[in-house]
Amino acid sequence: MNKELDIAIVGGGVSGVYSAWRLQQELGDTHRIGLFEYSDRIGGRLYSRTLPGLPNVVAELGGMRFIPDDHVMVSTLVEELNLQTKDFPMGSKLPLYPSNGECSPEAGSENNLFYLRGQYFRYRDFAECPDKIPYQLEESERGYGPEDLQVKVMNLICPGFADMSLAEQMKVKVFGKEIWRFGFWNLLEHVLSNEAYLFMKEAGGYDANVANASAVTQLPATEYSDDTVFKTLKDGFQALPLKLCEEFAAAPGCLESSKRVNMLNRLAKIELHDCGEYRYVLTFQPTQVNSSGKVVDKDAPAYSVKVKRLILAMPRRSLELIESPFFDDPWLKENIPSVLIQKAIKMFMAYEQPWWRSLGLVAGRSVTDLPIRQTYYMGTECDQKECLKYGTDDEGKRVCKKEHTYGEPNTNSLLMASYNDIGTIPYWKGLEKGEHYPGFMPAYGAQGYTENEIVPKNQYQITTGMVEAAHRQIQALHNQKALPMPYSAIYQEWGDDPYGGGWHEWKANYRLDEIMCRMRHPVASEEIYIVGEAYSYEQGWVEGALNTAESTLAEFFALPTPKWLSKDKAQYEQWLKSHHNYLPVDCRKGGCSCQHSEQQPNASSKTLDKVTEFAYQGINHEYR
Repeated sequence: MNKELDIAIVGGGVSGVYSAWRLQQELGDTHRIGLFEYSDRIGGRLYSRTLPGLPNVVAELGGMRFIPDDHVMVSTLVEELNLQTKDFPMGSKLPLYPSNGECSPEAGSENNLFYLRGQYFRYRDFAECPDKIPYQLEESERGYGPEDLQVKVMNLICPGFADMSLAEQMKVKVFGKEIWRFGFWNLLEHVLSNEAYLFMKEAGGYDANVANASAVTQLPATEYSDDTVFKTLKDGFQALPLKLCEEFAAAPGCLESSKRVNMLNRLAKIELHDCGEYRYVLTFQPTQVNSSGKVVDKDAPAYSVKVKRLILAMPRRSLELIESPFFDDPWLKENIPSVLIQKAIKMFMAYEQPWWRSLGLVAGRSVTDLPIRQTYYMGTECDQKECLKYGTDDEGKRVCKKEHTYGEPNTNSLLMASYNDIGTIPYWKGLEKGEHYPGFMPAYGAQGYTENEIVPKNQYQITTGMVEAAHRQIQALHNQKALPMPYSAIYQEWGDDPYGGGWHEWKANYRLDEIMCRMRHPVASEEIYIVGEAYSYEQGWVEGALNTAESTLAEFFALPTPKWLSKDKAQYEQWLKSHHNYLPVDCRKGGCSCQHSEQQPNASSKTLDKVTEFAYQGINHEYR
């Protein structure tokens, strides 16, 4: 470890290792650059595990996917690093109406299950059979799924809101005040019945989707629509930060490779010194992983590292845990709390066969108001395929011409048994204490494992009580009298220190456009920078972490545009129209100009026609 550095990056999540990787490429020959991580794992809230018998089906305990069309930095970076991608399907590719043959659309998620208020129905019933939906909705609220109802609200409040720039959105006024002053729940009560609000919350699967966060970022409902195309990485999303860290350590530079990545170090204090060339003295407390898998302080003395410039690649709660006069700055005190910390839990179960396939369920999710909230069908080992050769069909669409199955010959299958947030977290926390779930040896695929290794060790060890509770709810969600028990299971809770939560959302009454600009370099007189998902525009996504990191490196470290980002010129130029220096606002102006414009951004006949067409789909209550 080097006790004097030109640049220190604290935080081994994706924004931290990306910053280290880029800086080493551009400045490593002349600058000593060090990365510090409090745990024994690179990746932060990207955490990929595999269970015994399922070497090719990844359990994503943290972030799990990206949207290629929207997440340009992730897509191009993954390509640059030669990381293999795979589809993250949200439903079946089989025909929705088999009797219609080729004329039938794909089933997609239309047949996926909902179990709400003790009633069963499928996704398609929102439009086809609205009388099945067990909510006392107003006539104008019927015929829509939860995401479509949110689009209807957006169209009612401000047609075309999702197509506006952030600068334009910040100027919108509704019900007598700027929309950024509204919490989303507060805004919804103006236009929806309470039953409709509960419907959006419960049927949407995520409490966070209708949390009382800033209406500016909550109102556009585009991420979870049925036709959204998701991708993931074949070897797990954590492969991205791991690859970045590997290349950072291996790249040439003036600081030897073995001293660049420093694991198991908790940043406890930042001192500001007026004398000498090293302005900052960082105090690190060594940590260790105890027998329970938790990261705790080690019984060892703290040590200091002197640095000239510092990047804190950390979420809100991690920043709050650092002792430093730097955080006494009035602006920081006011704006560190500008984001909500949203807690989340993920639980995975491995089965000897995909029993859900007999119910017509292939991929995507089913939703309930029970504490498990969402169940995702993650895949079967023998069904893991990759395309070796692409071509085009008669309509010019890109299709796979040659496929290869790389999964092992067994039917072991993975279910994300629960993906829940906010309101249901206390239910599962109440079951954390107790006997650890033992699991059992599956008939196939677990050669080389002992009985004690079938349920993997994790910081949060899953208990028999948790598995049994989830199993009962899975049976209820799928309307099954009995289902086989899982042979293995694992879970992760994102709420404890140092993360605080799984993701963040902007609070109402904060100028998020100004804060996301300034938070990168919050105190002009200091060389301390803050990057990551928490104070980004794309909160909850890797794209947000990369955007803030690259924006900071470009503006304050004078790094040039990465060649891989601009390789596809047309895509890059289109992306630049909505990204000023990698953010959706021009930070040179401090945020969005609130100067009045005579040109109304949504004043378009196409926008209005689109709104009317969407309304007809709900009014007609017909399948679309």
